[in-house]
Amino acid sequence: MEQVISSCNAAANYPQNLIQSSIYEFVANSYVEKLDEHQRDLFGADESAGLDFWELSDTSRVMPAFLDFVFPFGMQARERDFNFGGFRQQTRLPDSDNGLRVPELGWSGRDYQICFNLKSVEQARGGGEPWSIRQSAIHHSFDIESGKASWMVVKANKLLQERVKSATISRGLRTVGSYDKLDRAFASTLATHLIFCEWAGQNWRWYIKFLEDNLQDITQHMLSPVVRTPTSPKLDLTTLPPENITLQDCHSSPETLEHKRQPQSPQSESPEIAGFHFLASETKYPPPPPPPDSSIPEFAGFHSLADEVKVPPQSPYDLRRLSSAGKETKFSITDLQRIQGIEGKANAAKLILKTNISVFLDLQNFYKTVSIFQGWPSELSKQSHGDMLRFEQTLSSMENDMRLQISRVELLLQLITDRKTLLYGILDSQRVEANKTSTHNMQQLTANMHDVALKTKQETVSMRIITVVALIFLPGTFTSVGFI
Repeated sequence: MEQVISSCNAAANYPQNLIQSSIYEFVANSYVEKLDEHQRDLFGADESAGLDFWELSDTSRVMPAFLDFVFPFGMQARERDFNFGGFRQQTRLPDSDNGLRVPELGWSGRDYQICFNLKSVEQARGGGEPWSIRQSAIHHSFDIESGKASWMVVKANKLLQERVKSATISRGLRTVGSYDKLDRAFASTLATHLIFCEWAGQNWRWYIKFLEDNLQDITQHMLSPVVRTPTSPKLDLTTLPPENITLQDCHSSPETLEHKRQPQSPQSESPEIAGFHFLASETKYPPPPPPPDSSIPEFAGFHSLADEVKVPPQSPYDLRRLSSAGKETKFSITDLQRIQGIEGKANAAKLILKTNISVFLDLQNFYKTVSIFQGWPSELSKQSHGDMLRFEQTLSSMENDMRLQISRVELLLQLITDRKTLLYGILDSQRVEANKTSTHNMQQLTANMHDVALKTKQETVSMRIITVVALIFLPGTFTSVGFI
């Protein structure tokens, strides 16, 4: 007993204070360094702490591997080591390998210890996301002679604590909280395990449905959009000189317009890009005015050449889609970012479900094999045979349910991949059509500038004629005025 008291007094040096340690000294030192590193995040003032780790009576013999599941907790700006999971066990059943024996505390030295962590999804309170993934770290020890069981559960709220308390006082669940006999105490530990495992498998159905609904809200209109895009109008080249007709009608045909003066068809078939049918809209532009027939310009007044530069009208292509209700919404990078966020949550859910199943299997295999260890009471195996069968069947049912949820997540991930591919195609088609529209606008602007150049040439000739006429009549006018 004095060793226990001395070990408890040195609890701040845990796990170096263990009386009988199952790890090497350098491993214990590494745990101490990790505790010092996470001290500010894990530990706080006594009045604000949720668990006084050092004042627990079993701290002098708790297996150090439990710290691996405690380190992900604490104050942190972002998730730290959240995806870590596993199962650890330590068994001391034979007389030759007894642990610490303290009859005053009910420690026979023949016990087993297990520790693991589980994760589940819970409804979040307050604003923000409606669901939150929570973790728990669990340590359990059971003495096979005295039937004394101890539990250490680390969790951010008191949900598991309230469930265990509720189960111990429930009339329909007499298994939990019965420690009058050894077999009843062992059955109580199995029932308590099932409480934790049931929490780990709860709410995943509704969380995955929440992700599926979010994905449908974002992408349901991608399956039947009507993307408006124009066909490039054909340039009216009837007024251009033959030697200047060298453009190619890239939109309708690769053939070169070789002195074609026939008017082109104002409509063309709309292209099909990435499986989407685009509605072609006809854009008409008025032809440029014909050149003047007279060599002498009409002096009705001159106007600015800048007024002749016609900027093409804005393209009807506006990078928008039509929903089934007829309301126009936009395809944007924001949609892609939201889909990426859903994919990240789905991948995290898949990993957590697999980790939980792995812990379930380890827990199930441990209790299957511990009963055949040397030193395990044969009477306990006979008396608790029915409890073990119920434990295994219930745990197997939970595992199967989680595998079904994993199948749902995998289907969701495949759907996300397909919708992302679809969105990439839509965004790419929008980019291509935007480039086509920009090219058409530049062609039309070039044609308008050509018209301005022709009119400038005509006005230059007119000014020369006016100058010649003035030179002819000015001397006579000057002479006649001089004789008056």
